[in-house]
Amino acid sequence: MITLLSLIIMLPAMILPLQAQKSVELKYNLQKGNIFDYSIVSDQDIVFEANGQTMAMDNSFSFYMTQEISEVTADSIRIEGKINRTVTEASIFGMTVTYDSDDPASTQNPMSAKMGEEFMKILNKPFSMSMDHRGNMGNMDISNLSDNDEIAKNINSGSQFAVYPKGKITIGDSWTKQIMPVEGSDMKFDATYTLLKLSGKQATIGIEGTITSNTMDGEEMKIDGTMKGEMLVDVKTGWLIESTLNQELQLDLEQNGAQFPATITGTTVTTSAMKN
Repeated sequence: MITLLSLIIMLPAMILPLQAQKSVELKYNLQKGNIFDYSIVSDQDIVFEANGQTMAMDNSFSFYMTQEISEVTADSIRIEGKINRTVTEASIFGMTVTYDSDDPASTQNPMSAKMGEEFMKILNKPFSMSMDHRGNMGNMDISNLSDNDEIAKNINSGSQFAVYPKGKITIGDSWTKQIMPVEGSDMKFDATYTLLKLSGKQATIGIEGTITSNTMDGEEMKIDGTMKGEMLVDVKTGWLIESTLNQELQLDLEQNGAQFPATITGTTVTTSAMKN
């Protein structure tokens, strides 16, 4: 007879194989009119060299946006979005400059006001993109945001939209995808996704990969780096709930024959919630 103690000891061994066989097919199941609130919050430490001096800067920026599903067909999903608020803070040489588009008082500092002028160019300006039901990006119109490559990079960096494989996957399965996040650049992100956990209506996906680039907007800019983190997604819709990605980048920018090497380390947290 199996005693209670023996059963307790045996349970983990009995349950683990069952969990390993749990499978799911992930894809984007969205409806026209679905509206999502998004936030992208990034903290960066930047060390760079200029004129023979090594300098360090702490930089944080936050973008708060709304995205609406404007069209859904058998092959594609159209998304319309706009940035509702921006908050940024930069610290260098012991001086901190802060700008918040929702706080008029933040522009009293002349440097903050100058920063605000640039962000006001993109605030409440529409952008759009399309993707298939697996998350592969199609047409993208970010012309209203072209003055800020950082925003464009984050909109299509892999932190918002996981790219799913065809068919069912089980815990531990991995798949790869190459993402081109910035137009006018040869930057690419070679990503490996891994299904780490299935819990109720949510799936946890690990993501890691390498980032490389040689040019951006016609300028020579060599970038080598890594990105690693996790994404929590809604199993029913495929939509992102939250992601945390850590980046380490080595940059070498050349302008007018001069080299400007830099190292950037940072963390980007993206969260989303459906409004309707």
